[in-house]
Amino acid sequence: MRLLLTGLILMCVVSQANAARSRHITLDEAVSEVREQHDGRVISAETRRRGDGRDTHNIRILTPDGRVRRYQVDAEPRRRAPRDR
Repeated sequence: MRLLLTGLILMCVVSQANAARSRHITLDEAVSEVREQHDGRVISAETRRRGDGRDTHNIRILTPDGRVRRYQVDAEPRRRAPRDR
């Protein structure tokens, strides 16, 4: 009985982890993530579909020194970290 209960709990945990991993990151979430990691003012943000069908959030930030920095955030959770271009 204890083994069965342990197995059921493990299945629930794995199922919840897979559901969280498959969640699509919204443009607002991507903007918030980039804003937290980099100083500056967001001047544009848009979502584009890449050639392979995946969505990418493209965010441009005006830095305090007047430069425009571009960041891409893949909408798929496994590539969540923003990438500076």
